[in-house]
Amino acid sequence: MYEFFCEPCQLKFEVRKNIGDYNATCPDCGKQAKKIMSLNNSTFGWTLSEASHERFGPKDEIVRDV
Repeated sequence: MYEFFCEPCQLKFEVRKNIGDYNATCPDCGKQAKKIMSLNNSTFGWTLSEASHERFGPKDEIVRDV
C-alpha cells in the first residue's frame, strides 16, 4: 500500500502497488501523482505477546493483533 499526492487537485490517496512501483494516476483528474513518505504497519496483524517480554517467558510467542 503506497500513499500518493496529486498536486493539481490537492488529493491524497492510497493505492495497492507492487514493490518498487511508484507510479499512480489521480482518481479525480487523471494526472500523474507523486509518491509521498508514509508510515505503514508491517506486522501483518501479529505482535509479540506480553509473555514474550518476560525474562524467562517464551521468547517467540506471538498473538493475533486484529
